[in-house]
Order: sequence, then structure tokens, then C-alpha cells
Amino acid sequence: MKKILNNGLTIVLKSTSENAQEVSLTFKCGHVNEPKIGIAAVYENIVKQNANNLMSICGGSMTSFVTGVKTSITVAVKNLYDNCVAAAVTKKALNNAIEDIVQHTKDLAPLPLRQAKLAYKHTAFGKNEVFWKTDDYIDKISQLTVDDVKAYITDNLVAKNVVLGYCGPKKYFDTVVEVAEQYFGALATGKRKNINLEYTGGYQNIEGNGKMQIALFGWDISKADNTASTNVLMSMLSGRLERSIGEAHLSAEAQVKIAGYFGLRTLRIAISCANKKDYDKCIEIVCHNVKRLQTSEASDRRIETSRQRAMSERLGVSNEALPRSVEIAWALLGRDIDYDADSAISNIWNVTAYDVQETAQVIFSKQMTCVFYTTQPFPSVEDIKDAMSADSQNGERAAEAVEDPEFADADSEFTDAERAAIERIDALNAE
Repeated sequence: MKKILNNGLTIVLKSTSENAQEVSLTFKCGHVNEPKIGIAAVYENIVKQNANNLMSICGGSMTSFVTGVKTSITVAVKNLYDNCVAAAVTKKALNNAIEDIVQHTKDLAPLPLRQAKLAYKHTAFGKNEVFWKTDDYIDKISQLTVDDVKAYITDNLVAKNVVLGYCGPKKYFDTVVEVAEQYFGALATGKRKNINLEYTGGYQNIEGNGKMQIALFGWDISKADNTASTNVLMSMLSGRLERSIGEAHLSAEAQVKIAGYFGLRTLRIAISCANKKDYDKCIEIVCHNVKRLQTSEASDRRIETSRQRAMSERLGVSNEALPRSVEIAWALLGRDIDYDADSAISNIWNVTAYDVQETAQVIFSKQMTCVFYTTQPFPSVEDIKDAMSADSQNGERAAEAVEDPEFADADSEFTDAERAAIERIDALNAE
């Protein structure tokens, strides 16, 4: 359910069966569209100093704060208004925020995976000039003033740029709207922020430190037609990579996830190898499985298992009120869609082997992003593209290590709570 106040502020209301209630405030501005480098992080830090009962999420193009409803909805909404819109920005709070962020930045700077992921997201969206060096970032953030932060609040926390989210029993919806009108109804209308950014893809080679070898591969899925099929595809790919690496006895880890950056989304594969001799083999395994998903339909049993794994992963997110309220707001502000987590979960059941293969062909035919962090000779991007291509005769060298053992009992992947949720969804579908 969605309600728009007279000043343009949007309220999204999601009914949950649990008694727990949460309220979130989200506005469209983050690291990529901030007016001055580092100010989004400084503002977030100041809010958390003043209200440690708020959870914050600061992304590329969105910032969210979430609070539980412990005493009353009025108190929770007032808490968000007082500490986010009417934030007490003092010189002391500013200095504390800068000091905290600078130290955090210095602590993270040497981490190879962080460096590789930064390179990935800026390469994927053609933003290499935003690929801040640690010293440059610290210098910029140290120059921010109290007036800068106040101007940031005034400019971004306007009605049309804010979504107030509520997750809880439906009987409280009217109360949420009334209280939101009381505290947020006087906000200036303003306008919603726009980000003119598109996926570009690209390639980046980084000389490693010898401690870890990393490879990142990615494709744009911001406009994917079938998100349910994409979820099943990713679950299948993740399972195959895990099994292939394990069966080959490689000292490596593989992660397949939707990596959202700057309000857009990519399907990203991350390979981390502690042992550099396994690096090339891991890349072969990735290439083979990307190709395989495009060129052959999975068995009914494999599709069933992957659907269940995707369902389990989605339930792990949607059963928590916090991620759901923020997810809905981000979809509305970032992609201008009304997101329904229950429908997204339910649609997974209808995904077929043909859907997965078709989705794989669409996604993996797009411009790729590659980032290599290694002490090895950098892989040839052209060779990798050829090995992954559905039309190529290459990419089969790793096939021997990628046989698909079936899970003995797919149902065992679910917890009792997850099975109960699945039964509720099945009942809804049967109506």
C-alpha cells in the first residue's frame, strides 16, 4: 500500500504477520551523487551519534535509517524526524564523525577485496574518476564544515525526495499516516534527485600484493525482465561453482550475488584465491559454467533444487522487517517500481529450465565487467569472453570437474520457519 501526502512525501506500508514493527526513512542521495565527497558518510555518522537506536544504510544513491517501534508509532516517527530532518549538527559531532571515518578508511584501505570491489563498481559504471585514493578521500572529508552538512540536509530531506516505510500489522496503517502527516507534513516539497548513470562495463587490472588473487566478473541486470528467473539462475550458478571448486580441491572461494551500486544492479561473480596456482583454474571453472548455463537446459531435479535454494535465500531477506522496508523504498526511489517481496518469492516457483537458459543468454551476452587483482600475468579478456560465449567452441577445459551431483534431499535445505512461509505462499497461489 502506498500513500502520498499533500507535500509529495511518499509513505509505503507493508503488512506483516509478526507483531514486530519497524519504520524507515529513505532519501535519494548517497556516495555517488553527494555534492561534496564524503558528506553522505559524515551526515550518517552524525545521525548515529545523536541516536544510537537508529540503524543506517548508506548506499551509492540512497540513504536509509530504520528504527523499531518499541513504545508507540508516534515515538518512532518522531525519532526519525528529530534525528534525521532536524539533526543536531555541531562542531563536536562533525569532528567526531570525520575522525571516525578517517580511521575506518585507513583500516580498510589495505584490504585487497575492498580495493577490487571499488574498482569493480566504478569500472562497471564508467566512473573511474570517482575511484578515490585513500589520501585524497581523507583530505576531502577533512575539509567539510558544519554549514556543508546543514546544507546537505536542507537540500536532500525534502518531501518528494523522501520515502517513509512501515512494516507491521495492517491495523496500524492509518496511525502511521496520521503521525507521518504530523511530523513530515510541513517539509518543503522540493524535487526528487536524479542520477544520470548507466552501466558501461569495462576492464581493470590491479597489481596484487601477493597475499590474495581476486577476479570479479559482472553483467548489468538493472532492466532484467524476469527477476525470479535471474534469482534461480544465480542460485544454480553459485551451487555449481561451489561444487566445482570443492571437487577440484582448490584453495578458493566463489560468491555470486546481486551487487547494487548507485541505484543500479549487476550480477557479480567474485573469486578469491589464497593460492595463486589455483587462480587460472578458478577462472576456467567460471567460464565453463557461464557458458554451460547458456547452452544447455538443466534437469528437472536441478531446477527444483535451484528454485528451493533461491526461495530459501529470498526468505532469509524477506522474513526480516528491516530489509523489506528499505528494499521497497529503494525500488521506488531508484527504479520507480512498486516492489512486492511476497510476489517476488512466489514467482520463483514458476521458473522453468527454459526460463533460466533464456535469461542466461540475455544476461551473459551483455557487455562484461572484469577486474583482476593478481600477481600473476593478467588474463586475456578476449580469451575469457570467447570461453564464456554460447557460440564459442572453447571454454570446455574445466568440464571434467563440473559434473552436477544432485542433492540427496532438496527439502532438507529449508528450516521449519521457511517451510511454513512456503506453505502460506502455496495457499495464496491456490486461491
